[in-house]
Amino acid sequence: MRTLVLCLLLALFVRAEDQKKVEAIPDDEAKVALADFKKAFKKTKDLEGKQYLVYNLHDKPHELVIKQLERLLKNKNKDIGGVAALALGGQAHDPARAGKILTNAYKARFKDELVVISVMVGWTELRYIGYWPLVEKAMKDDRNAVVIRVLKLLGDNKDWRAIPKLLEMYHVAMPKRVNWKTGEVKVDTGASGDTDQKAAEAKFNAKYGAGGSKAKAKAKAKARAFDERNFSNELRRAVKGITGEDFDNALDFEDWYVENYVKVHIAIAKMSGVDVAAAERRAKAELPALKAKVDEDRKKLEEELKKQREGR
Repeated sequence: MRTLVLCLLLALFVRAEDQKKVEAIPDDEAKVALADFKKAFKKTKDLEGKQYLVYNLHDKPHELVIKQLERLLKNKNKDIGGVAALALGGQAHDPARAGKILTNAYKARFKDELVVISVMVGWTELRYIGYWPLVEKAMKDDRNAVVIRVLKLLGDNKDWRAIPKLLEMYHVAMPKRVNWKTGEVKVDTGASGDTDQKAAEAKFNAKYGAGGSKAKAKAKAKARAFDERNFSNELRRAVKGITGEDFDNALDFEDWYVENYVKVHIAIAKMSGVDVAAAERRAKAELPALKAKVDEDRKKLEEELKKQREGR
């Protein structure tokens, strides 16, 4: 297990732009490496030793190695599958194929948190961007570790497609005033500290009762499974990785988004492989309505804040 942890820690520092061109090793070298691997893997009994052998394939880029790692990704032991995903990150001589295999593993083993996180590390190293819109859904996964890794992936890959969703998360995680939100109840008092949280908890208890029933426990777990405020630091880093800008709150991010709306959607179109000129025209047509909506939202916010200041 220590080997896997070490591999993960090392892989966390891989950034897409740091990757150099990778050439496949000669066929004879690949065949020898795989023969040695299979012999040692079969002989080795402890898990850590097996993980070490699998991760060593990271530095043996070749089609035969990709096929071997694809088989290992299906290993019933998630620790082996997780390291195989990391090792596939080194198969950058054929990033499209390696990335697609990782995508298939992501779908098949989505319940295995370790494999999912390792797949995203592999995608980052490969500079693979064919994970959208699968990853878009994972931005609100119940598992905090998965969301954190998603945000790092998006930032490291400079994924402009995520900007609209990241802005939505910013509005909850870092607004100008506190907004406490869960899947079951929502309370927004405009207060600081934990006032909103306590108010929401009181509302929750009023709705589900103060007892210890299984129904209440299930509802409470669902309500608190995902809270954007858990990821404020990761959100800032992801947005800065993509835009180069560091925003303290949603309003500043929103102002930048409006100012750069056309630029953002041109970048999204390029990453998505769609007609860039059409995307530019559409963004320019949408911009007046967006500006009007933002202005209206700001006026409403100012009115609400004014009422609070006046004690109404």
